[in-house]
Amino acid sequence: MDSPSDQSSLADLAILVVDDHEINREFLSTGLARLAGNVSLAANGAEAIALCQSTDFDVILLDLHMPRMDGLATANRIRDLDSASAAARMIILTADTRPEERNRLLNAGIDAYLNKPITLPDLVSAINDLLQPGSRHRSGRLVDEQQSRLLDHKRALDAANHDADLARRLTAMLVEELQSGLPRLDEMMRQGQFDQASALLHQWAGAAGYAGAIRFGGSCRSLRRCLDSGLDSSPGTGYLDFLRVARATEQALQERL
Repeated sequence: MDSPSDQSSLADLAILVVDDHEINREFLSTGLARLAGNVSLAANGAEAIALCQSTDFDVILLDLHMPRMDGLATANRIRDLDSASAAARMIILTADTRPEERNRLLNAGIDAYLNKPITLPDLVSAINDLLQPGSRHRSGRLVDEQQSRLLDHKRALDAANHDADLARRLTAMLVEELQSGLPRLDEMMRQGQFDQASALLHQWAGAAGYAGAIRFGGSCRSLRRCLDSGLDSSPGTGYLDFLRVARATEQALQERL
């Protein structure tokens, strides 16, 4: 349930969510719609810039790893606009947990940095912190907890602010993505399209947390690190291990629905 302080603190705010992944937009828009006065969505940087030219936003949430124009580039373009949105608080959301990445973003002028998967209470807290007079740059959780269990239902509910319907909807969306996306990932791996595969794995790593798919999220990050470092010239054992976790996760999520 939303606390009265949460509801009152965001009630007068206009918030823009910028993310190329539908599951992330659904999670953020549904959760924030109950709290904020106005929530708008953009699927890429260009859409975000266009919205900021016509609408005054107080807070802008940006996914870091978007195609063509990433979150930092989008934030910089918005800062250059001749509009009130240029002064909005900017929060980057990313599955990248490296401290050096956090420092790079904060040093570049981003107001706050939160690691995916985020929870709505964490996000509300970060927004409230930024809106306090004299607030400084703040960052969210830095440590990616490695857990062995396949699913964590409590984490899924926590991420959805204990909204069981939202948690179930996000779980169903992830199942659909895995059903359609795993064959595409397999084709990317066979064709050596590792940049595209890495981008897909990055999306899944964030979405996994909203469904409480802890081990799958860790497997996505592990395989992505291998691909990005150039250590895998072929799918190899690491990819086969990933597929085993992915298939088991898909089945477990379906059983939960």
